[in-house]
Amino acid sequence: MSAFSDPRWFDREAAVEREDVICRAVPQADGGYVRHAETQSGAPLDVVTFRVCEGPLRGHHAGLLIWPPRNAADRERALGALATTPDDHLPARLADVAVRCRLETSPFGELEVRKILEVAPDIELPEAAGPNPPMVREDLLPPRPPEAPVTMIKVLRTPEEVQQAVELLQDQPVLGFDIETACTRLPPEQREDRAAFEPWNGTVRLVQIAAPGPDGGAISLVLDCWAVDPAPLLRLLGDGRRVLAHNAKFEQSWVKYRWDIELTDILDTCAWWTVIAGHLNAAGFAHGVEDAKLVTLADRFLHAELDKTFQTSDWSQEELSEGQLAYAGEDAAILLPLADLLEELGEELGCAEQARLASQAGGRRAAISTQYAADRHGDEREEALAMIASAGSAADLEAAGGFMRRMVLSAASRHAVAAAYKSRRAQLSI
Repeated sequence: MSAFSDPRWFDREAAVEREDVICRAVPQADGGYVRHAETQSGAPLDVVTFRVCEGPLRGHHAGLLIWPPRNAADRERALGALATTPDDHLPARLADVAVRCRLETSPFGELEVRKILEVAPDIELPEAAGPNPPMVREDLLPPRPPEAPVTMIKVLRTPEEVQQAVELLQDQPVLGFDIETACTRLPPEQREDRAAFEPWNGTVRLVQIAAPGPDGGAISLVLDCWAVDPAPLLRLLGDGRRVLAHNAKFEQSWVKYRWDIELTDILDTCAWWTVIAGHLNAAGFAHGVEDAKLVTLADRFLHAELDKTFQTSDWSQEELSEGQLAYAGEDAAILLPLADLLEELGEELGCAEQARLASQAGGRRAAISTQYAADRHGDEREEALAMIASAGSAADLEAAGGFMRRMVLSAASRHAVAAAYKSRRAQLSI
C-alpha cells in the first residue's frame, strides 16, 4: 500500500479496471473529510475517502488523491464537478453531497477515485464493507530453494541475430522484459540521479527479453541498441502476449517514448508482490520480506543473487563488461519463475485479480503520461537531421546512422529522421 493510504482503500473484493458509481465522502481516522498527507519521498498531497453507494462495490471504499500545484486544470482533473469549490469549503461540500465518481484500481492495488464526474442525487450511505484479510496457512510461502534457476545468455549485435531472435520468440506466449538506460543528455554529475531517469534525458542501451529454455531454465537475449535496431524484437511485446516486468512503468515509459509501443498484457512482479504483501500484513502474517525490490524477491524465493552494483554502472560505455551483460540478462530471466510463483500465491490469497489490475494500471498510466510528456520535452531531432544533411557519402551517412542510435529521439522524431535518412541515401546513390 502507498505511504499516504487509508487502509480501507486496499480490498481484494473491490478491484475494478474502471467503473462509474455514486459515492459519498466519509470521515477518516482524524474525523476530517480531507486529510493532509505526504508520499514516502515527502511530496505533499491531500486525500479523501469515499464509500460506494450502489452496485457490486456497495459499501467498499476508494481514495481520491489531490496533488499540487492546484491550478484550474489540475483541480478539474481530480475534482471535476467540485473543482470550483475553494479549499477551505471543500470538506463541508464533500460531507454534504453525493457524487458520481470514476473508479480504477491503482498501481498499488488500491481502489482509487480518478475523477469526480458530477454531483449526484442524494443517496443513503450504506454500512461499510471490507476489507477482509485472507486466511493464510502457515506454510504458504515456499522455502528458499537450494539453487538458483539456470540462465543461458546470448548478446545480439547484428540485424541477422535480431531476426533469428524474432523467429525464436514469436510463438512464446509469455516473455520476460527489462531494459538498461543511459542518461546521455544530462551532465555526468546528474546521471546517477534516479529521479532524472526519464526517456527524454537519454537512450535505451540494452533490451533484454527472456523465454523458457531447455531443461527448465531460461534463455535471455540481450540486445545492444547502440549496435542494432531493437524494433523488430520489441514489436513482439506489443502484440498482445503476456509481458513480465518488474516496476513495469519504467520499461513502458521508455519503449512508448522511443518506439510508440504499448505493452497491452503486463504482469508486473513488483505490483504483484506489493498486493500480496499488503494482504499478508493485514492478516498479521510475518513474511520477513523487507521490500518489493527484484533483488530481494529473487534472493528469497529463487536463491538468485542479482548483483545490483551493476544497476548504477555506466551503461554509456563504448564496450560493456561481461558482468554488465550477465546482470542484464539475469534480470529478465528471473522474472519467469518469479511470476509463476506470485500468480500461485495471488490465487490462493484471493487477490490475483487485484494484482492483475494493479499491474495493468501501472503500465497504462505510464504510457498515457509519457505520450503527453513527449510533447513538452524537446529531443535531438534537429541535430540528427543536420547530421543526415551534411553526410557527403554513403559511408558518412552509415556512420551517422550508427551514431543516431545513441541519440535522444521520440517515436515521432524517429519516423521523421528515418524518412530523411532514406531520402538522403537515395540522393547519394545517384
